[in-house]
Amino acid sequence: MKQKIDRLSARLLSLSGRQERVDLFPHVNVDGDALGSALALLLALEKLSVTVRLPLDEPVPPKLDFLPALAKISPVDTSGTGWMMQPEKTIALLLDCADPQRTGQREAGCVLAEERWVLDHHIARRPLHETDLVDTRAAACAELVYDLLLSLEAKSGTRLLGPDEKTLLMAALISDTGGFVYSNTSARSFTIASELMHRDLDLRQITYRLFHQSSQAKLRLKGYFCTKARFSYSDRVVSASVDPATLDRFQATDDDLDGMINELKNVAGVDLAMILRMQADGQIRVNLRTSTAVDASQLAARFGGGGHPRAAGMTLAGLSLAEAEKLLLEKAGDALSTPCA
Repeated sequence: MKQKIDRLSARLLSLSGRQERVDLFPHVNVDGDALGSALALLLALEKLSVTVRLPLDEPVPPKLDFLPALAKISPVDTSGTGWMMQPEKTIALLLDCADPQRTGQREAGCVLAEERWVLDHHIARRPLHETDLVDTRAAACAELVYDLLLSLEAKSGTRLLGPDEKTLLMAALISDTGGFVYSNTSARSFTIASELMHRDLDLRQITYRLFHQSSQAKLRLKGYFCTKARFSYSDRVVSASVDPATLDRFQATDDDLDGMINELKNVAGVDLAMILRMQADGQIRVNLRTSTAVDASQLAARFGGGGHPRAAGMTLAGLSLAEAEKLLLEKAGDALSTPCA
């Protein structure tokens, strides 16, 4: 992996002062790891005089509005394609995902780019190429971006890890490790975290904003999930669903659903927790959390999704919430009876 990181850093440095542009593409429904990693890399590349842009076609989730450098995001006008048809040569760099389809309405920008690289830590659903830097041992994409910035520093002699970059990478790392409690947390995660600490980094505030800050709507929504959760397979599986009308009733948004899946998974004896959320366009987003008894990524892959062994997700279409939940529960039985590596 280090050789690939060094090759990418050399390629990025070759763009310094040139008209070629790097477009950074975090995945759709951006989270702390994807956005924090992308913003940290953007700031570093700007210091190296590399033309770089971070297009985003969705609002930044409220829980991430404390991150530095949000003003540098380039909002995408999804009513047209002018932003992606500009004459400059572009390199697409996907962050926290490996498939252009995971970038939503920005997909064409990835596909049209003359060159495409990937920095990801999820299990790949396709054969990997030379420009795919995928390390499933990394707890977060932030760990790969951190390695990339160190390589860029060594090659350029420029200090890149300043206070903002460190805050962004720490937020990204905390986000994907659940505050260093998820099973993906490794000794390297703690090593990187210790190296990111500096006197201006407010670790308490980062953790509070990512995991603990709530709202009245979220509190009421939590009560709804506690009463509507359904247990099956001798209480080893818990599932819950929500539609737009319910969110409206509580004056809640999709963002208020963050963390609900962990509330369900934390029930003693649960090996698989599922939350199904109907979107305004009729599609159903599904989030999975599992114990070591179930591989969440394998279950999600059966429906075209993916993720990690303990946390994964997918999108279903053409089904009602009841039909989708019934289908998932049928497959959950297979997952429970399949030995997990």
